[in-house]
Amino acid sequence: MLCVFTLKYSSVETNKSKIDQLLQKYQEGNCSLEEIEWLQHALYTTDTSEQDAIDQALVTSLLRPLSVGKMEESRLKIILETIKKQIQQGKEDNDNLLEKGGEDRMPIQKKTIISIRWPYWAAAACLLLFVFSVIFWQQQTSHTLVDRNLAGLEDTKDDAVQPGGNSATLRLADGTLLELDKQASGIVMGENITYENGQSIADALSKQGQQMDPSKAMLELTTPLGGMYQITLPDGTKVWLNAASSLKYPMAFAKNERKVILLGEAFFEVTKDSSRPFKIHSKGQEIEVLGTTFNVNAYPESTAIKTTLITGKVKLSNDNRASQAIYLQPGQQSTNTNNGNIQVANVDTAPFTAWKDGLFYFDETPVSDALQQIGRWYNVEVRYKGEAPQTHFYGRIKRNKSLRDVLDVLEEGGLHFELSKGQEKNILLVTPLQ
Repeated sequence: MLCVFTLKYSSVETNKSKIDQLLQKYQEGNCSLEEIEWLQHALYTTDTSEQDAIDQALVTSLLRPLSVGKMEESRLKIILETIKKQIQQGKEDNDNLLEKGGEDRMPIQKKTIISIRWPYWAAAACLLLFVFSVIFWQQQTSHTLVDRNLAGLEDTKDDAVQPGGNSATLRLADGTLLELDKQASGIVMGENITYENGQSIADALSKQGQQMDPSKAMLELTTPLGGMYQITLPDGTKVWLNAASSLKYPMAFAKNERKVILLGEAFFEVTKDSSRPFKIHSKGQEIEVLGTTFNVNAYPESTAIKTTLITGKVKLSNDNRASQAIYLQPGQQSTNTNNGNIQVANVDTAPFTAWKDGLFYFDETPVSDALQQIGRWYNVEVRYKGEAPQTHFYGRIKRNKSLRDVLDVLEEGGLHFELSKGQEKNILLVTPLQ
């Protein structure tokens, strides 16, 4: 007991910082028993001069993993006040329970605090998803937060719709179509085509294709709905293909340039070669780089091409307006509409590249865009009962979860989903809850 109280309250700022650190360790499962006991007593203080600092540390820690992004200050204040009310209610409930226990229960007060006090703030973290959803829905702010990390849901074992995975086909220059191994994550182009582990797939050029100029012998890597795959191109450039995408590229790049054609979405990690610019053509747009990392979203059904730059520098232009080139800096995204207008904005790049790392990452993402991503990955057709809800999602969900698990999270935001079998694919009907 002495060490607990010796550690207690050296100063408001020191205490706030320590609580913040310990809460983060607790969320990560790294707290020792002594640290948990210290945190219990610190959170249970009745010192009003320190309570605001402690509550703020608690709120900050709970909100840290939620990526609230550009959430308006007024909305954030509503949420913070609601969480603090939940915290205060928990304190009052604990005080009432302790008072009813009487003096004869004082010898086990420490155990009582740990067993009763702890759940109310831990529950605040688990219920934060619900708090966000209800506040936003009832206040008609049209924003919903979803965070798989706090949802605490287990996989539904009997769910019929499982997540996508590694899946692709490779069309050789002579037209031969190869089904690639789903246990492998990517292929490597060289004199032979191999998987990343070195296992041979095919000769790079078939006997029929050996008469062709390697720089004109085009191959095509294609992923289906619910599939993704990687490729290392002849120059060492790495490309990650998202679901329902295709990449056309030559067996060997020309001496003066490296050119590929993209339809769908891909993340590029381009090998630097100052003598041969790397060019990507997609839906009438050309991107030119020397060596950089960036993401391109150019699905045929989309109304715009989005190019998000992570490192380096890229030049964008439309095929019919090459003289009106635009340059992107790291942390910028271009939106190229179908009418040829290109707009540039500073963005948080993480939501636009998280897919290659196995995440859906929503940061003020319109529900229609979020469900479009989900539809591609789980190979379902998304339909709406009436107009698409004008809501937005915040948060992260792992892409290796079953569709039912993902829908369970999204339903907390005031949406109802019905899954039915269609002729070619499953149909997901979306209905806003009234």
